[in-house]
Amino acid sequence: MTFLFIGIYSYLQKPNSIVVQHFLALMFISGLAIALSTSSSWNIKPAKELEVIAVSFAPYILMKFFEHFPSSTKPAFFRQVRMITLLIAIFATLIYFLIGIRHDVIVSTIVRPFIVANMVLSLLSCIVIFYLHLQSNSDRIRNQMYLLIAGLILSFAPVVILSLIPDAFLSFSGVPFHYSLSSIIVFPMTLSYLLTKQEVVDFREIFRKISFQLLAVILSLVAFNLLLAMFYKFNLKSAVLMNTLLVCTFAVYDLIHKGLEPLKMKKWDLKNQEIQKEKLLILQQLLNGKHLEYCAKLIADLIHKTIDVSGVCLIWKNDNIPMVLHKTGVFLHFNDAELLTYVHPSCHPEKMNINGKNFFFYPMNMEDVTIGWIIIGEKTNATVFEKEEIKLIEKIRINATELFASSKSLQQIEKQLKETMKESQDYKQFHLLLINEQEEEKKKLSVFLHDEVLQNLILLFNKLELLSKNKKMDNGVIEDIKESLRNSIFEIREMCHELYPVIVEDLGLEKSLYSLKRKCQTNHNVIIEIDYNTNLRVIPASLSIQVFRMIKELVCNAIKHSSSKKVFVSVVETNNFLNIKVKDHGIGFKVPNRLSELSQNNHLGLITIQKRVNQLKGTLDIQSEPGAGTCVSITLPIDGDGTNENQSITSG
Repeated sequence: MTFLFIGIYSYLQKPNSIVVQHFLALMFISGLAIALSTSSSWNIKPAKELEVIAVSFAPYILMKFFEHFPSSTKPAFFRQVRMITLLIAIFATLIYFLIGIRHDVIVSTIVRPFIVANMVLSLLSCIVIFYLHLQSNSDRIRNQMYLLIAGLILSFAPVVILSLIPDAFLSFSGVPFHYSLSSIIVFPMTLSYLLTKQEVVDFREIFRKISFQLLAVILSLVAFNLLLAMFYKFNLKSAVLMNTLLVCTFAVYDLIHKGLEPLKMKKWDLKNQEIQKEKLLILQQLLNGKHLEYCAKLIADLIHKTIDVSGVCLIWKNDNIPMVLHKTGVFLHFNDAELLTYVHPSCHPEKMNINGKNFFFYPMNMEDVTIGWIIIGEKTNATVFEKEEIKLIEKIRINATELFASSKSLQQIEKQLKETMKESQDYKQFHLLLINEQEEEKKKLSVFLHDEVLQNLILLFNKLELLSKNKKMDNGVIEDIKESLRNSIFEIREMCHELYPVIVEDLGLEKSLYSLKRKCQTNHNVIIEIDYNTNLRVIPASLSIQVFRMIKELVCNAIKHSSSKKVFVSVVETNNFLNIKVKDHGIGFKVPNRLSELSQNNHLGLITIQKRVNQLKGTLDIQSEPGAGTCVSITLPIDGDGTNENQSITSG
């Protein structure tokens, strides 16, 4: 039941996603097979028959799921193997129901080997796909694969280590399967997490963080077992039990330590927040024209609030001449000239004893040049500085250095900053944001038309059809209304797809292009040839939508203006760039020197495409001559964010 609940939860999160629909089917058939295993072992009908069906078709459903995850682009062999698994499943099921249901020998010699072979074949194919995706995709897709592999290991490792290995090789009974099988739930939970979450954890980063902890645990276990073997006699079963208890102890200790860590760090976090607030306050005072002396006072007050020290002194080099900006506590007993005699250029903090008291000199350095000092007296209770207190002092020193170094030129920087921000406004980035906003608006309009207007028309159509059955209206009038409504429904649905090509999000770029091909060949007397090869590279959904729009515009232009009977479309990924080419053999035209002149020749579609290409930081090349056809080549960089084509699905 847990498998089914996970599948239903994922489906409720994204009910229109094709990949989630296949995931629900996979969870249903896997949960059914596991749930029926006990009843089947007791030969309870129809549990055994249902288990055979579920286990036979599980490999096919698994491959159907991975055909769309993490992207719908798969090599040809994968779909061929999927069809083979379907044929094997049908063969094994038919043999069982026709012959094997009455003969156990047939089940053990034919049905069971075919089912096992089917499972092995599907798993090997999935492993190959994992490897190909790890080799040819972005960091995001690779991280998803790593997370998936980790979930797979955590799911089946307890079953293998605690149940299979002891029973098969160590001559003693291991943990019963109904206990160890509970770990299998980790794998579907991992899949559900990947399908429903927009962001995933960085598995490699987490592994780097815990690698030393894992090494420490492994070394501890090795040392523990060596000492145990030296002083005590024990059997293997006892050793497994003691090692399991030791691992559980480590895990409980780590959980307790992590649980108490936030409480331990709360005090220092509050002090860090106070330092940040004071930094902003001091910066505001500098912006308001306050002098360095006033800002130095604020910094000294901050140190006193953070740590209970006997005094603070701040010294600043103005035109390479040291001067005391502010002093408190024990430093009030020193005159400025005397304090200046104790400072000297240094890149590292120093401790100095003056008149029997300890003072700590923290230099403020900019590019290996000392521009000032913060001198702090010892703590009022004469204790040493704690590690966290030293970190806070270091943070204050860094912030004070930044504030003082920028104080003299802050007004000038503020003035220049406004001009620079104006001049450095990235035109391409601005328009990229603009085009994304336009896409979002179109998507909203598409959803509105689909969910509101279209549904109302469909409802009205159904009501009229009911009236027609009841013969309460003239049939001719009803048919006219129904025909009008059919046209409206068709036009609104077409407008929805025109405003926002949801087919690209739903099926991916490749299948969307083939859908466009079928539509154009049906509606126009033209042949469309498509060459699509992205080497399993996942194209980000946002880029796929833009590419689809441009190709659609170019194909429609070729059909409308070129009088060509054949249009060739090519989409190829090379070295992290997407190379797009649309070519026809029509009447062609003379390409002007500047693309802006295309508007004078009624080529507004090409101007729109040029703007889109510029916003995507790509290149556009148009080759055409009168009577020689037209070839439009577009090269676009692939962002590499690895967003799944099926990550966000909207109903169409």
